[in-house]
Amino acid sequence: MGLSTFTYTGPEALEMIKNTFPKTWEKEIEEGDTFIKALMNMYHLSAEMAFEKYLRLNGSPAKGIATLAALHLLLETSKTSGEIKKIQKDQLEYGNQLAALENATHISYDDKKTLRSFYLTKQDELQKRINVLILKLPVRGTETITVQTGLFD
Repeated sequence: MGLSTFTYTGPEALEMIKNTFPKTWEKEIEEGDTFIKALMNMYHLSAEMAFEKYLRLNGSPAKGIATLAALHLLLETSKTSGEIKKIQKDQLEYGNQLAALENATHISYDDKKTLRSFYLTKQDELQKRINVLILKLPVRGTETITVQTGLFD
């Protein structure tokens, strides 16, 4: 049973697991995620190749579906992390330009003001894109945290 034998996609597998195991779907996926990551590290495989190896070793269609869902989440997170890193790099470049601008002596005050506004606007736009990407990251497991300020006052 390989990746090509599944007639559904990663998002569809994720929905199947959520519907089949509404209370424990995260645990089902976590097991597949752990196994994929272990195979990736042990055999220096891509996530897709580790998934194929997992299916050859395990052979259980039910576990395969959960692991396909785990693979989907893993790839989505990896893709989004890469996008965020690229945007952060662009943000840093604008920050470096801004620092160079502040140290420049041959640029007029009005030109500096215009360029400063441009660089800061670009950095803000990039931060908004990062925030949107972070909100799109798949979340597994939520915990409620209660913060009590002034507890020891």
